Parts: sequence; C-alpha cells; structure tokens
Amino acid sequence: MDRESQYKLFLERVADELGSDRVFGQLAAEVKYSVCTTGVHRTIPGAVCPVSQGQIKVIIKASRELGVPLYPVSTGNNWGYGSANPAIDGCVIVDLSGMTGITLDVETGLATLEPGVTQRLLQKYLDENSLRFLCPVTGAGPDCSLVGNALERGYGMVPHADHFLSVTSLEAVLSDGRIYKPPLAELGCVEVDRAFKWGIGPFLDGIFSQGAFGIVTQMTIALAPVPERVEAFFFGLPHDADIERAVEAVRALLSEVGGSLGLINLLNTRRVLSMMEPYPRDQLDQNGLIDEQYLLKMARRNQVMPWMGTGAIYGNASVVRAVKSVIKKRLSGIVKKLVFFTPESVGNLKRLSRLIPGESGLGLQNMFGLLDKTLQALSGKPSEIALPLAYWVSGKRPEDNTPMNPARDGCGLIWYSPLVPMRADRVREYTKMVHEVCIAHRLEPLITLTSLSDRCFNSTVPLLFDRASEEAIERARQCYNALFEAGRAIGCIPYRATVDSMQHFIDPETPYWQTVAALKRELDPHGLIAPGRYSQS
Repeated sequence: MDRESQYKLFLERVADELGSDRVFGQLAAEVKYSVCTTGVHRTIPGAVCPVSQGQIKVIIKASRELGVPLYPVSTGNNWGYGSANPAIDGCVIVDLSGMTGITLDVETGLATLEPGVTQRLLQKYLDENSLRFLCPVTGAGPDCSLVGNALERGYGMVPHADHFLSVTSLEAVLSDGRIYKPPLAELGCVEVDRAFKWGIGPFLDGIFSQGAFGIVTQMTIALAPVPERVEAFFFGLPHDADIERAVEAVRALLSEVGGSLGLINLLNTRRVLSMMEPYPRDQLDQNGLIDEQYLLKMARRNQVMPWMGTGAIYGNASVVRAVKSVIKKRLSGIVKKLVFFTPESVGNLKRLSRLIPGESGLGLQNMFGLLDKTLQALSGKPSEIALPLAYWVSGKRPEDNTPMNPARDGCGLIWYSPLVPMRADRVREYTKMVHEVCIAHRLEPLITLTSLSDRCFNSTVPLLFDRASEEAIERARQCYNALFEAGRAIGCIPYRATVDSMQHFIDPETPYWQTVAALKRELDPHGLIAPGRYSQS
C-alpha cells in the first residue's frame, strides 16, 4: 500500500470511531495547523481531534496497524517555537484541545487537567467555584494549554513558576495502546501519587517532558494559593554599565528571600518600549532598525532606562514588609526609582496620569498602563499582556475583540531562549553577543533576563520579522542559528527548541542521546509518536 493510501485508510478508520466531524483531510489540516510564526511549513496529511483517552487508544491502534506517524498537540498555540507544526513532514496531527476536563482538590490545591485546559478555562473554573488559587499564568496568552506548557518545561509569573516542577503526576497512552501511570497510582494509591511527585523507583514521568514517548492525556499540577497580599516592585538601571552590579544584587536577593519572591525580570530598553509604543516605522536607520537617536527620545518620553527590572512579593503583610526591607537594602545604590505597587495603587496612579497634559502625561499613561497589566498577570489573571510583542514589527493586530493569534495574524516570531548563568561577567558577555548578532542580521535586539533561581537566568529574545517576506524569514533563521552557535560558545544554550532546530541539540555519539534513543526504540519501536521531537527518529 502506498503512503497516500495509508493516510486515507487511517483517516477513514478513525472517522468511523470518532465521527467525521473530528477528522480532517490534508487540505483542511494544513489550513488549520500549518500556519506558523516562524515561517516553517510542514506537510500535514491529516488531523484527528479526540475528546477522551479511549478515543486516543483507537487512534494509536490505527496508527500502529497502518504505520501512520502521529504528532500530538495540546492547543497548538506554541507561538515562536513552531505553533502546531510537527518536527518532520508526514505526521497526522492529534489535536487534544477538545479534552478539557478539570478536577481540583480544594484542600491541597492539586488540579488534574486534560491537555485542552487553557489558562482561560482554568481561571473560569476557579472563578465560578470561588476557589482561591492562582492560575499558572504565562506570557503566551489565555488560550494556551497548561499541560502543553508544562511538558515544554515552560515557566510562569506566579510563585509556582517552574511548571514541570509543579507537576506531581501524569498519565499517557503509549505507542502500543497501554496506559502509563506512575507506580504509586498503579498500586491503587491515586491520592498519594498526586501528592508526591517522585513516587518510588526510577522517576520516569520526566521522559514525557520534551519527549516523544506517548500522548499525555492528563496531568496533576500543584496550584499556588492566592496570597494575602501581592506587591510588585519596579526599578531602573540608569546606565548600561550597572547591569553587572544588578545581577550580583539580584542573586543575593534571591538567595536571601527567594521563597517569597516570584521571578525577577531584567529588560533592556527596546524590550520595554516594545510594550509601550507602536513600532516607529518612519524612524528607522539605513539597516531598517530604530534610529539610535529616536530610540533615546522614545526612552526619555516613557521614562525608560537602559535596563528596567520587575518582580513581585507574595505573602501576608508582615512577610511583604520584611521582604521589601531586604529589597531596598540589596538594591540601594545600584538602581534608580525603586518603587512598590499594589493593584489598587497602580490603578489610582493610572487614572491620575490621564489628567496630566502633553507628552509627559502620555509617557506616564503608557508606564502606568504597563504596570497595571503586569500586576494583573503577577496576581494570576490570564491576559494578553505579552502577546502584542509578536505584533510589534508587523503591526497586524486584530481590529476587533478577536483573541490574538500571532500565527493566524501573520506575525513573524522566533524565540531564542537560552539559559544564562547568573554571573555578572557572563551576563555582560551574553547581552553583548545578542546585541551584536541581532544588529548584524538587521533584527531589533529585545532582551529579557528572567531569574529561574539564584543561580540561573532564562533569557528570551524574540526575533521579530515580516513573515510575508521570504528574505526576512531566512534572515531570522540565520540570526537564530548564529545566536545558537555564539551562545553555545560562551556556555549559554536554549532550554527548549523550535521544531526546526531540534537537531542542533542532539549528538548521537553521547551516552545521554544514546539512552534517549534506546528508550525510544523500546517504547515506540516503529517511531510513530512525534518522530523527530527531541530525537533522531
């Protein structure tokens, strides 16, 4: 049987079980799933949309019998990393967005979620049931999957920031149709399995994170309770040369009181301005980048310094007071305009700024508007606060109230997201490298450094470009590749890959990747689950 006939028979067989409305042929599947902010395009022969674990077993059975490879996605909104595109051509998409089950233990805050549960859906569930837990908000937007983000080892804005670390249990359908469960759950102790991440014996749940060993159908995540008080702090570094001292101060601060702090972000001028003003297309230099003099003018107008910092304190009133004292002590003499805000105070300032006329008033409105949105996210409210970034260069934002979808709306975005040791000299070396490489490829160097611990930053650099231009797409890809190699040379490597950069990470001669390959051969001998995803097959 030829390949085309295999796909056709597979889709027909699945349609008989799931219903024809839950199965898409190649044309419909590529329209729905292949559009991507990175400009990558995969041949997608079809898509299936199960709503239960039982239906996934049907799909797996047909896949195994007909040799059709599958690529599961939770919602497919993996902006900047590949959206819903598979790692290789020829995979049928398994769209899990219709699986939206939620159960929550209100005493422990353990939420068991199916892959289609988005930030928006979980927040709605919490609100409707008057449950005081924080939604694990990320910058990807309200309509992105919580399970998908955790499996990519993403992180968020509230105290339980490391999302896979917050995962306590999961279930998955393996390539032969068996259901994987952690050992304590297999022994019938479901409650304690969900309460204790590590179980007994070798820890195997982790292979499903950035792995291709099965289709995850549910996951238990520990939610953080709503604290008595959330207070954000913001500060500026008046000179680029202050970044080294700031890194040392942030490391000391996190080491001393990290448990009461969320993530601390350091953002360069361009990155902050991208959240405050439209892209100034009439003020570009000969390389198509923002003119340096106009950049300074934008920064002055919005009171943006070479580096800006943000963070949040979570706890009761006495804890917040104590942590504020430590923050002031650690950052004293290094930062300028260290200010603390609650949602109530920034709302009042936002309203007052509207009374100030002229450019000064406009700058304050931009600043307090940004602070207001940031505080809502830090308080666990899903929002589109970070999504406008994807539209900054393209300017193609929806004109109505349609939820933002950067892939659908023609945005060009590739995320370069390396881990950076929290060392002053390494951060200086890294930021210098990013600036030089991006400028050389005629892309705006937008840099954020986010504390994952008191030892390590994750940096996110959005490569923004015109996706309508093949030349711009190729230039962005070359820039990513150059950043990858230059970053690796100084010890900074991405924590997750785009769907077309995974082979950068794999060295088949090393014991690690040989072990991954051995596990893949054992659990998926025919390479039918997400071939090419963090693996060679």
